[in-house]
Amino acid sequence: MLTRRRFAALSATVAGAALVRPSTLQAAPTRSGLEFGVQLYEVRNQIQDLPATLRAIHDIGYASVETYPIVYNRPAGELKSLIHECGLKATSGHFDYDTLEAHVDYAAELGLHYMVCPWIPKPLQDSLDGFHTAAAHFNKVADQVRKAGLTFAFHPHNYEYKKYPGGRGWEILMAELDPAIKLELDVYWAVEGGENPLELMRRNRSRMALLHIKDRKPVEGFTFAPDEKAAHFTEPGLGTIDWKTILGEARKIGVTEFYMDQDGCDGPVLDSLRISWKYLSQLTV
Repeated sequence: MLTRRRFAALSATVAGAALVRPSTLQAAPTRSGLEFGVQLYEVRNQIQDLPATLRAIHDIGYASVETYPIVYNRPAGELKSLIHECGLKATSGHFDYDTLEAHVDYAAELGLHYMVCPWIPKPLQDSLDGFHTAAAHFNKVADQVRKAGLTFAFHPHNYEYKKYPGGRGWEILMAELDPAIKLELDVYWAVEGGENPLELMRRNRSRMALLHIKDRKPVEGFTFAPDEKAAHFTEPGLGTIDWKTILGEARKIGVTEFYMDQDGCDGPVLDSLRISWKYLSQLTV
């Protein structure tokens, strides 16, 4: 029988467990020794219950999350505490192009190491002049980010690899960005844009710091706009990308942050994250 005294004891135990500090929580082990995280964009449809979603990510085995603007409606200190209390860490976050400068202090208070811009506004994507403008903007922001003690990084999609008369946006960015600006390479979008991610990493090894992971279904051809025609997403290990080689090269180059970022899933997103974790955690690189 559950007596009042027994109920009080159980309640105290549960409360104590809920208050376990992150220092007592360890990331689930992987065969490679790499730690993997989740970009919160992937779980955007579950974000209304952020604490439950963060706990689920931790319980699957992931070590970290990469934050996303949808969760910046909380004070930075509150969000930082919530992430840590769920047994996770956050060393990187995405921020919108137009509000980068306004969020530098927020990113610093959140305790991030990397402040990442994942998107150049559509009008700037459509011409080489637009990429020149974006590079100048990023250089200005990067100086402010550096003064705050953080590192600025850029995350490309597939539109950067589109060829225009006179060149591609990708070459402009790599030539004109401050050498201190790092690269968060999304392997899927590189492949979708017709690029070899291994060659991209090797040619830009001094910039490589972060990697985004999702696999590509076996489809023909390439695209240069991240729209529904480019949506061939699947979990790592179920597509055509050689993750053993990619992750091994990334490790050799010195990449330290690895995030799942599957834009769309065929089933429930937490089931997808479990499939991805099972594959990534068993992979030797």
